[in-house]
Amino acid sequence: MPHDRAEFDPLAAGRRSGAALGESEEIGSGGDPGWIVETVVSPFHCLYQDALHFHTQSRLASSEADASRLARAALLLYIASAEALVRQAAVELGRPELRGLLADPSRPLPVAEAWRLLPSILSEPGTPTRPFNPEAPPWPQFTELLMLETSWVYPGHPSTRRAYYRSSRRNGDYEPLEPHQIPAGLRRSLRTESLSYPRTGLPRDPYALRPRHLDTARGVLDAAIEALDRRMGGVLCQGQRHRREPTRVVNPPVDGDVV
Repeated sequence: MPHDRAEFDPLAAGRRSGAALGESEEIGSGGDPGWIVETVVSPFHCLYQDALHFHTQSRLASSEADASRLARAALLLYIASAEALVRQAAVELGRPELRGLLADPSRPLPVAEAWRLLPSILSEPGTPTRPFNPEAPPWPQFTELLMLETSWVYPGHPSTRRAYYRSSRRNGDYEPLEPHQIPAGLRRSLRTESLSYPRTGLPRDPYALRPRHLDTARGVLDAAIEALDRRMGGVLCQGQRHRREPTRVVNPPVDGDVV
């Protein structure tokens, strides 16, 4: 069982006497399979924890190239967790006749739209919900976070994918050009918005992504989750519901010790 599961206590679930699970047994041919537990997976929790792992590894990378590569993996996982959160919440909390609007993979609604609509399909009558103001933080920042991932998977025309790098020497090491480093001679043709998103500062060039940008991305996602939870009257994250992965024993060994 993965060690990063939201809820799994091997002492609570019980433990084998004698050999470790699967050590020398022939499951399916009369051997004792040991303890078997059933769990309900939270894709949001799994993907978010994976993003945290790559986020940390990007800070520890030995080169800028490796740091950027790990940062890209972390960013995509953060955004995937954001999509998983709203889709699983729609199924668990939405009215049966409406949950398919947000959770049907055959006709997927854009993630930003799903986040906007989720409070309106809640199944609990009387749940206090708050209005949605797309111009109030963190929603413009969250929109930019989603737009960054969209720009990677829908690249568009080459003219929209120009990236710029600078170096103190012609044959030196080149680093991504920061918006404040644009020389006067290029300011007419090169705007700061072509290098990074204005509200978050996230770079448009995937190679320019660094661990510090992940700090921003995670902060935006966490703020959006809190804001969505407030819009839903607190039911989204109540009791860590969005992270819970309940586990139960479904096949204890006949001679097993129950702790």
